[in-house]
Amino acid sequence: MPKFKDKIGAAAGKVEFLYDPAQGIAVQISGSSPGFFAMYIVAVSMDGKRLLSEVPATGIGVTPVYPQPSVITYIQSDEQGMWGRNCPFCQKYFRTNHVMGITCCPYCANEESGLAFVSKDQRTYITACYDAFARAYIQKKSTAVEFADITDKTPAWHYSEEKQQLHFKCAEKDCGAETDILGEYGYCPRCGRTNGRKLFTENMNKMLARVEDTEKAVSEPQAQGGIWEEMTKNCVSDFEALANHLRTKLLRFPMTANRRKNVGELSFQRPLQADESLEQWFDIGLLEWVGDETIPKRKMSPSESQFVTKMLQKRHILMHKGGIVDDDYLARSGDTDVRLGERIGVLGWEVKRFVECLRMMGANFLDNVEFAFKEG
Repeated sequence: MPKFKDKIGAAAGKVEFLYDPAQGIAVQISGSSPGFFAMYIVAVSMDGKRLLSEVPATGIGVTPVYPQPSVITYIQSDEQGMWGRNCPFCQKYFRTNHVMGITCCPYCANEESGLAFVSKDQRTYITACYDAFARAYIQKKSTAVEFADITDKTPAWHYSEEKQQLHFKCAEKDCGAETDILGEYGYCPRCGRTNGRKLFTENMNKMLARVEDTEKAVSEPQAQGGIWEEMTKNCVSDFEALANHLRTKLLRFPMTANRRKNVGELSFQRPLQADESLEQWFDIGLLEWVGDETIPKRKMSPSESQFVTKMLQKRHILMHKGGIVDDDYLARSGDTDVRLGERIGVLGWEVKRFVECLRMMGANFLDNVEFAFKEG
């Protein structure tokens, strides 16, 4: 598997437009690379300016249905059997083996015909393929295009704010589409389901395992305390990343410009306040799973909410006040065990309970968002 930013070559091969005075122009495709047969077909208007439709694959002797008159072009995959895509809405680049039919952008969750996602580089290749056909037709001689001319062999992984590329296979039954994205969280281009459930659960479970490992392997109190403080900061960041990802789905609902602005500015670093807004705007939230009976009900208790409030305030002063208790902390946290000017500490059991609470809120938000779109 190539690493992030590695060049990924197009599978080797060639498409030939063979001119015959008696039978017209026939198409011949040849190649020898392992990924050679990963390709899809697009019908192009006779003037070469418009992509008309995808052409479905058919069995031998069966003529596919597509707009006529048109020119057929063949788009070869890269060496991994995947194609580059550009979202027509957010313009971001990804790779996937799903290219036929409606496509969901992994980043912004908007859906459109697969033709709208044909990458900029592939459009250049389609033009070259169309020109080869036109030369054969006008000049009455055979022409060819090399698949190696597909320029998606140098994919545009140039978004500097992203740290890594993730390859994921959709776990949804009867789907299994494979996709490469920037960052971690994404939606399946074929079925639109998020990969967030698996990733978030794994991240939270790793944190819980780290609590146990630290208690066993680290005995010095100060060293333990440093780890607990670090985990207190990081677990909220992990939850925030998932919630920001799910926000893109909510933004697909029809709403006023002002409401859209409010949803876009919602801060999931303050999940309890975010829950109040989500309940008001969408009748879903983070503290309770409100869907059908196929998933057991989950609801955060008042004592758990109070605990989350305290831990969020601890995280805030650890990040911005050096952990020193101030008047705001005393007023907002409900913590009666500390005094003004004292440096707070975080205990192992607190981290464990905090991670478990955030894991529940993440699961609630996932189920509520998916249920809302299922019902909608």
